[in-house]
Amino acid sequence: MPLAWTRVLLAALLSAAVALVPAARAQQEDPVAANRALAAAFEQAWNAHTMDAPFRKLLTDDVDWVNVDGGRGHGIEKVVSGHVRVHAGKFKDSVMTIREVEVALVRPDVAVVHVNWGLRGDTDNDGTPRPPREGLFTWVTVREDDGWKIRASHNSNKTPVR
Repeated sequence: MPLAWTRVLLAALLSAAVALVPAARAQQEDPVAANRALAAAFEQAWNAHTMDAPFRKLLTDDVDWVNVDGGRGHGIEKVVSGHVRVHAGKFKDSVMTIREVEVALVRPDVAVVHVNWGLRGDTDNDGTPRPPREGLFTWVTVREDDGWKIRASHNSNKTPVR
């Protein structure tokens, strides 16, 4: 085989091997750590109030989202645009703190994640400041080629048990 063809073949094989590295890494990553990192990335996007690109990367295209008020959005465009809208308004000065993340694997590529959060600095729709509060997300997350993403989310305010 001529030297030029050998170089072309080696370059092609090297390119194929390099392309497989992210997929192999995703298969080997610790799902618990990856889902905790997903929650941290959510907190970071929330607190930066950049709910378009950074937030979008955390969601599946067919995400199903139930907000703390019981409103429901289906599909990435609706969920992202809703978050962009409320972060321009009542959440524009809010600060979220992720307090605890519990991960339970359903399958190697599917998890149920409970995310305990605290929030301060938000307002009611009329601009009235809200007191700090705590809540709980329940997420169904799935592992895709580029990492773990939120497929479904349900958000609740915590209330004291009486």
